[in-house]
Parts: sequence; structure tokens; C-alpha cells
Amino acid sequence: TSIVWKRPSSSLTDGDENENEGDEFVVDGTALFCGEDDRFGTHLEVYPRPDGSIYICGIGGSDYIPSDELKRGAYREECNAKESRVDAASNAFRTMSNTYNAKGTLEKVQACMRPCPPDAMPYMGKIPGYEGAYVNAGHNCWGIAWAPSCGLAMTELILEGESRSVDLRYFDPSRFTTKVGGGRGRKRRGQSVGEQW
Repeated sequence: TSIVWKRPSSSLTDGDENENEGDEFVVDGTALFCGEDDRFGTHLEVYPRPDGSIYICGIGGSDYIPSDELKRGAYREECNAKESRVDAASNAFRTMSNTYNAKGTLEKVQACMRPCPPDAMPYMGKIPGYEGAYVNAGHNCWGIAWAPSCGLAMTELILEGESRSVDLRYFDPSRFTTKVGGGRGRKRRGQSVGEQW
């Protein structure tokens, strides 16, 4: 669940005679990464946007959707925000800003699916069984923060054959694949490992 707040007008008081029509409050461009707020069960991430609106996530209350439900099409057509989490995030944000507390207007409420591997670690590396195919996905909510190091690691892997900056063994894309039977020789996670007899 995430929410977007409209940019408020420039005046902090309603009915101010000196308020110019069309004046708008200037939103500071600093992103905030807040700690756990036990009052609301949130850990907000606050991202001001160039248009003056503010995008907020880190609302908490995410559900784990089992793979069998996903295979049956759960949330494929519709994924609605939880009203209780929207309220919690809105209330938490209002405590951070007198302006938004007094004049803030919620513009958008949204929810989405955020794919995450069962162990909450990304898939990074060669895709087994395919030549020249690689994956770098499933970073959960840390994709933005980890992008530079993951990009470097994948660049090294693709161009040099291995990553020097990150040990990619822990992120092996085949770590959850079932063993594939058949064919000659020993297999590890579906890949031949020698001893072809």
C-alpha cells in the first residue's frame, strides 16, 4: 500500500486575505526514511516528487500470498489498498508536518504486488539452462538502495564471467528449482555437473 498527498496551497491559514490564487506551498525535495513508529505500525518512506506531491510507502501490513493462490490468479485483476493501513500512514505523516496536518489532501491510494523470493533474497546470476541469459530481480523493497552494487556485480558477471564485488552464490537463481531427472550424468539443480557415463 502506498499513498500520494497533493501539494497544499502556500497559505497556512484558511481565508487569508493576502493569499494569492494559484500560490503553492514549496515542498522540500529531501526523502525521509523513518524508523519504526509503534504508534501506527509504520516505517514510512517519504518521497517528494517534482510536481510537489509526496509519495509515501513503508506503510506496513503486507500480506504474504502463497504461490498456489498466485498460480490461480490472485490479485491479477485487482489489488486494493487496506483502509486501515492508509489511515495509519496518513495519521503518521500528519504528525510529521503541521502543514499537511492542517491542509493536506490525500490524492491517491494504491496497492500492488511486490514479488519477493521465499528467502527474501534477490535472484542474481546466470539463468540455468540458457546461454547468455541473466536475471537481477526480486530485491523486495530494497531495489533502489541496492541498484548500484547489484548493477556492478551483474556487469562484472556478464562482461568478465564472474563478479568480484559481490559473492553471488547466495543469490543463485536456481536455488529454488526442483531437481530435473533424466538425461545422462549427475545433475545439480537441473544442471549437469560432469561424470557423463
